[in-house]
Amino acid sequence: MPKQIPPALIFLSHSVADKDLVEAFEGLLTRALNITSERIFCSSLEGQGVTKGANFVDSIKHKAAEAKAVVALISPAYMESPFCLAELGAAWVLNTHRFPIVVPPNSFEVMQATLLGVVGVKIDQEDALTQLLEDIGNTLSLPAPTAAVRARALRDFIQKWPILKESVGKAKRVDAAIHNKALSDLTTSRQVWEATQADLDKANAHIAALKQTKDRVEVAKVSKEFEDSDWEMEFDIALSDVSAIADEVGGSRILRHMILDCLGKPSTPDLRDSYIERVIEIGVFDHETKDWVQSSDEMKALKKGIKKVAAVLEAHKEAVADLKSQGKRYSPSDIRFWEQHLRLPT
Repeated sequence: MPKQIPPALIFLSHSVADKDLVEAFEGLLTRALNITSERIFCSSLEGQGVTKGANFVDSIKHKAAEAKAVVALISPAYMESPFCLAELGAAWVLNTHRFPIVVPPNSFEVMQATLLGVVGVKIDQEDALTQLLEDIGNTLSLPAPTAAVRARALRDFIQKWPILKESVGKAKRVDAAIHNKALSDLTTSRQVWEATQADLDKANAHIAALKQTKDRVEVAKVSKEFEDSDWEMEFDIALSDVSAIADEVGGSRILRHMILDCLGKPSTPDLRDSYIERVIEIGVFDHETKDWVQSSDEMKALKKGIKKVAAVLEAHKEAVADLKSQGKRYSPSDIRFWEQHLRLPT
């Protein structure tokens, strides 16, 4: 008598272009949810997809209706596949529990048009992924594995992620929501720039008028006074250029490592921590050589920012004296200077 196959609990919706990622994620689901592969329908994996000889489309429809939950790996290839989006639509119509997972380089903006009202997580955010696995288990009333088993499963997947993400294809089209947001940001930036340029033009006209006055000695004296009082503003602007890099690379912890490297004090972050994933993803840190990529835009910007801060202090001798009088660090070659002025974690 043939073995009766239990109905699939989870429909793993994905693009066939992401097969390596799908296989690793399916392994995470089985271990973290304490279920067998038979309970997960996954069309790309041998033995878990459409039965040989069966109509593919009809089988997909049947499995989508049978499953209690749909877990969708929303990669760039997924968003560009009409068939994948149709699977999501079926889950919506059937009121199936939906658990969307955004796969970088996609961002949450890609969900706005297709998954309104559904909260998703990013696949490279460990804490959020842990919570999602618990939510799936609770939704399906599954007996949870021990905390240690689930933690190991998640850790194994997170460690594989730097390699898996390389197999995720880039988008061939830009999602409308992302495009519209970029246009909106560009318009806002242009408006701010135009307003700033207008203020600058006005200030330059004022300066030019001052220089045409008869008492040029007095004008020079006033100008010198303003120049002397501007060091704090220049200092703050220079520091903000360095601080802004933290937002791009994933936080102040990473920025501290990068500054140490620029100061000639090599510092390698803990590769087991999730905060390192951002700089690996954008090519600032080489996972293989465990070195910072000096040619990356972010490292170049950091070196330029550090030099700018040092230049302000060199140009304004009174700045060092003022910082000393305030009990603040005044040497950019000392990591404690950056820890204090940028509030970096130690």
